[in-house]
Amino acid sequence: MRKRFVWFASFAIGLLTQPSLQGQARPQEPVRDLRIDPMLLVSVKEYRNVLETIGSQIYPGWKWNTVPLLLYRPNVQDVLLNAPHRPPGFATFTGRTVLPDKIIYARNDSTERNTDGQNTSLTLDSMEVLVVADQYSRQRQSIEANAQNGNLGSFLKNWDFIQSAYDEVELLLHEAFHVHQGRLAPDKHGNEQSVSQYPVLDASNNALVALETRVLRDAVLAKEAAQRRARIEQYLAVRTLRRASLDTSSVSYENLTEYTEGTGLYVQLRFEQLGERVTPVPEMYLRPGFTGYRGGVLARRLERHMSDMVKIASFSDDRFGNKFGGGPLRFRLYSSGAAQALLLDEVAPNWKQRIFAPGVYLTDLLAAAVPLSTDQRARLVAQSKAEYGYDTIFVNRQALEAEGRGRIQQRVDKIINTAQTLVTISYGGVGDIRGMSYTPFGVTAVNNHTAIYDLVPVAMQFTNRVVLRLKSVVPVLVDREAKTVTFAITGAPALFDGKGASGVDTPELSLSGAAGTKISVTGSKVRIDLL
Repeated sequence: MRKRFVWFASFAIGLLTQPSLQGQARPQEPVRDLRIDPMLLVSVKEYRNVLETIGSQIYPGWKWNTVPLLLYRPNVQDVLLNAPHRPPGFATFTGRTVLPDKIIYARNDSTERNTDGQNTSLTLDSMEVLVVADQYSRQRQSIEANAQNGNLGSFLKNWDFIQSAYDEVELLLHEAFHVHQGRLAPDKHGNEQSVSQYPVLDASNNALVALETRVLRDAVLAKEAAQRRARIEQYLAVRTLRRASLDTSSVSYENLTEYTEGTGLYVQLRFEQLGERVTPVPEMYLRPGFTGYRGGVLARRLERHMSDMVKIASFSDDRFGNKFGGGPLRFRLYSSGAAQALLLDEVAPNWKQRIFAPGVYLTDLLAAAVPLSTDQRARLVAQSKAEYGYDTIFVNRQALEAEGRGRIQQRVDKIINTAQTLVTISYGGVGDIRGMSYTPFGVTAVNNHTAIYDLVPVAMQFTNRVVLRLKSVVPVLVDREAKTVTFAITGAPALFDGKGASGVDTPELSLSGAAGTKISVTGSKVRIDLL
């Protein structure tokens, strides 16, 4: 079975990762040549076609046709569609496309995002903009990830690098909905630092998560309303029991991630439920593997999404080479949020008007629509455990917890015991880390105060405004109790000799200067004290 492509963006928490465009837009020479994948514009045309046809049924009130789209290939070209004005640095695009747009802006050789696969939203010259990387950028990201994970041979042999036209249209739907979310509830989002403290390996929590996702899958795929309601009752009973043992930070993280990402995925799944009503634009049939929306193709995609949810909860999701990190946790919450939203369509159809309010979450809406007594919940938990083989699942999760702790310790040891240059930054003298740029998909909790950050180049700013930037992907160990940041680099320790107050700039990292910075070198170890 073909692997589904995934997308993620780095988060900047209190840290500006790229300079924003400044000043007034000056006249630019027109851009005549399209350098990004032209098939991405076909997907844009189809995304518009889908929403023109069934957009009001997918999500009433979604003003999708007011969302600007920024399409890019890193350091090659930005193409801006549906923008109310031209941002600085952009020029009018005069080349041919499949789109009817009379005004398109573009910029060559410099892009707002210079990293592959950053499918997200951002503010561009005061406009909230949907951002999507073209398929070649996403392919390169996937090839590099599979090479790092040792899976490149099978990835190429099985043609998994050929991207799905269905995935690309759904990607546009998903990310465009985030712009809508941001407009209606700009402050409603999770604290991504909670990933580093979530009990990812806890056997009891994970066994109940496995139970939840199995019940939830069966609820979504049930053929009869009575069957769905019975499964919803089971799901709520199991979830209530599990969450009673979680701290408030973890419950909040689940709720907010299910709201932000779950409703984004919901838009995709709702399209899969309703999409047979759409007649695709003719150009879509030029895409490899595209056969239209009828004949059960979308229903099978929905079934695969639900099966994926169960697999992710079973620790079989190793798409980033780290099934014990933040990636599987986040993807599981994407799916559980979307599945609950699909069920709310039936039992609480007004949920879409309520969900943007502060403190309103999918599980709470579902529980209000399907109330249960304490005795009912106890009976339903016992029924679910017996039906789905909970005891066997729990034994399996105990083994996975032991395996995960061993694997994570190996990753820590690989950093600490490196044969390369080991860099340790001690920041206790200046307070704390003020902000970080990272992806939560690359966060692996070691314990309740230590985590590894990976998958994208990490940057952070300390309280004294000193900024560390890694120039490539390097695993970074952050211990917030010891107040240290540790990582290995290939550059020689001599690169740090005589540095400190003036800052450091090597091929692998930069550290801005500060009067209180002291650097000492002992053998292959470099210690940087921020004072």
